[in-house]
Amino acid sequence: MKKLLYVLLFAFLLTGLLSAAGKSETATPTIQIKDTTGNTAQLAGIPKRITFAGRSGNMVADVLYMFPEASERIVGTGTTNQRNGDFIEMLDPLYKSKTYLERNAGPEQIAATKPDLVIMKNILKKSLGTPIAQLDIPVLYLNLETPEYYEKDFEMLGKVFDNEKRASELISYYKNEQKYVTDRTNTLTEKPDILFIYHTTRDGIAAFNIPPEGWIQTRMVEMAGGNPVWTNGHPGGGWSKVNMEQIASWNPDQIYLVAYKENVDKVLSTMYNSTKWKGLKAVKNKQLKAFPVDYYSWDQPDSRWILGLNWLAQQIHPELFRDLDIKEKAESFFKDLYYLSDKQYKEEILSRLGW
Repeated sequence: MKKLLYVLLFAFLLTGLLSAAGKSETATPTIQIKDTTGNTAQLAGIPKRITFAGRSGNMVADVLYMFPEASERIVGTGTTNQRNGDFIEMLDPLYKSKTYLERNAGPEQIAATKPDLVIMKNILKKSLGTPIAQLDIPVLYLNLETPEYYEKDFEMLGKVFDNEKRASELISYYKNEQKYVTDRTNTLTEKPDILFIYHTTRDGIAAFNIPPEGWIQTRMVEMAGGNPVWTNGHPGGGWSKVNMEQIASWNPDQIYLVAYKENVDKVLSTMYNSTKWKGLKAVKNKQLKAFPVDYYSWDQPDSRWILGLNWLAQQIHPELFRDLDIKEKAESFFKDLYYLSDKQYKEEILSRLGW
């Protein structure tokens, strides 16, 4: 009898061990991914259902879609139409199968897409990210505001998509493009005074705004070999309005204009015909220019900023960059980084640039 009990006990223990072993072999390993805010997402495995949401949706989408896995894994998308159409609709063959979220979508609407990961801009961490995390949905944040953060964000996305090779390719591309510019501008002893301004119209009132010192627009001017005249008056924070008296006191050599929600060429024409602007050095010398725009302007912390840097460097120092073919560089950018065909590039990008 005792012998029988030992046999039964042994069989029971053996069954338990085999069962545990079987579970350990089939269990999905957990993954921890840390973003630049210090937040860590605990994932059950490589995320298969990704939703991005909130403000600055185009900037988030445009780095996600540099990874070939994005189309199949993104199930919910935020607003990406800044004015000139939806770039993602052209990129994503599965576009119509996605769930589309309004710019102000709340945690419940985002949770309804059943994501196993939500990605958003870091500025939304407190207002949107934390409430989503409280629903036990992993969240990761993208910074995208400087060249250094772009590299770190690409590294993170390489882990998200389980494609660190692609992340390395993207990091190398951006580093090489920056180096191409800064190798020529770092040794300059004379740099023209540059003003970067963002035109807005709200409630019929036009205003000009300048970016803070640490934003990508300021960094672009510095890397392109210009002296950003506005930085001492705006060391931090968001966009800051600037009046005509201040602009006249700076009287920069060159002025670069963006207008995200308006036709920037029309704004440019109005400025050239305005008596307020005609007295400025930059306007007299035809050095008031608008940034290129396809779906989005090339100055933002969108993936296109690297094109904007090349374009700006050639505008500020045409002799130094006489060998730069910006049309060729733009074509390579969209074909190599977004896998566009010749037809897509010509019809969707080149036609918007108007070159």
